[in-house]
Amino acid sequence: MTLTNRLLISLILLFSLAGCASLPAVQTQIANQAEGRSQVTPTAADPLAQYDANLVETYQPVLAEMKTATRYRIEIEIADSISAIAGYQKVLYSNNEDVPLKEVYFRLFPNNSGSYMTVSDLKVDGEPVQVVLDHRNTAMRVELPDELQPGQSVSICMDFNQTVPSEMGGNYGLYVYLDEILSLDQFFPIIPVYNEEGWNVEDPPINADMLYSDEAFFDVQVSAPSQLVLAGSGVAISSSDQDGRQVVRYAGGPQRDFFLAASPLFLSASRKVGDTKVTSFFLDEYRDGGMLVLESAVHALESYNERFGLYPYTELDLISTPMFAGGMEYSSAVSLSLYYYNPDHNIGNLTFLESVVAHEIAHQWFFNQVMSDQIEEPWLDESLVQYATYLYYVDRYGENNAEGFVDSWYQRWASVKLESIPIGMPAAAYSEDEYGPIVYGRGPLFFAALKEKLGEDELNTLLRTYTDEYRWGIADGQKFKTLAEETCACDLTPLFEEWVY
Repeated sequence: MTLTNRLLISLILLFSLAGCASLPAVQTQIANQAEGRSQVTPTAADPLAQYDANLVETYQPVLAEMKTATRYRIEIEIADSISAIAGYQKVLYSNNEDVPLKEVYFRLFPNNSGSYMTVSDLKVDGEPVQVVLDHRNTAMRVELPDELQPGQSVSICMDFNQTVPSEMGGNYGLYVYLDEILSLDQFFPIIPVYNEEGWNVEDPPINADMLYSDEAFFDVQVSAPSQLVLAGSGVAISSSDQDGRQVVRYAGGPQRDFFLAASPLFLSASRKVGDTKVTSFFLDEYRDGGMLVLESAVHALESYNERFGLYPYTELDLISTPMFAGGMEYSSAVSLSLYYYNPDHNIGNLTFLESVVAHEIAHQWFFNQVMSDQIEEPWLDESLVQYATYLYYVDRYGENNAEGFVDSWYQRWASVKLESIPIGMPAAAYSEDEYGPIVYGRGPLFFAALKEKLGEDELNTLLRTYTDEYRWGIADGQKFKTLAEETCACDLTPLFEEWVY
């Protein structure tokens, strides 16, 4: 990368299952799967066996440790119009807390953009219960007939229906059917984290991402018009044609969510990084952008595999979709703004697109593998990922050229006059003008300051240890601080008070 490119980056980045009705039988044999993938027929004795196909060999033993993780069995039918979805969901939820639970909550995030999702025929262990909605209809409270004791499980079934808007709305416009591209962000009811504060079901703020969930397993069957190219989370473990429609079954987990996109216009290109197939989905007129995304994703995966530990899945999809944001992370999938694939919109679009790819892929470690509360502590998610993106530039182009990305942090922070606003506040505590400059601008500079305090090698060790320690779990700022102090054998309170709190 030339000095001109470094300056260009700097300028561009400134702007920019008992008790419910039985499910129909599903064919589980796999035809023409990617090389080396085994065919699996799940059995009652090994209900998680099908997820081997989703995990690289290094991570397959983790399945034996996650027998009580939540399991989602989802069936959706995408209407011929593409703009309506009918769904059925059966969830096996185990109480992994140390207190009895009187209720279980689900988030209905499509309703954050409008009244798009309805739930009906709700049952707990086969018994009908009332649908009760809270928090502007973005949360559904399921009252349990009996308290669910620690270690006990319950089966929760429901039907859900939704219309998909044809215009981009709230939450960056991620849930939309526009320009023949269907983007299904958080399209099913999902259980949030329960912790010492109770169920995390606050109203979604304007700033910050909404999802806060435990690791889970997703068995998702999609019936869709045959002309659609499907992309998203997990791996396809079976596919068939039924009455002129495609029926594809996906397995994904352990992971935080499940994303699906579809379009008759998608083309794709793939590369392998180790045992992971990386695929870029793009439109024909934006081939250059689609190939840049693929090349950048390969370099990002190689960089982060070395720094933070191996990416856990056999597939990673990067998908061009309409949105107001630059990109959005999901488990084993990334959606990227269609706008930035078009160099005619802005001379720096493709340069910015590369930074978005590196940023969103870093979330496969800091969001998907290590979850934190994105509403209460967005810095531990977004600021850290901004710093990880800098490491991508270091590994690919060298430290001197990577300084252009660091310059963009200062320029973003300068939009609030370099005020020393703490980076560790909840998202709702920032004004709309403050959130981006502080969390994405000042926030990564804290990690640069931490590198100066600890030394580069010690910070690298800390980030790797942090990932290993909390993989598939939940971290918070205090846990990160404690681990950092253990790494350096020093008191980091003054540094955290200067930057974080």
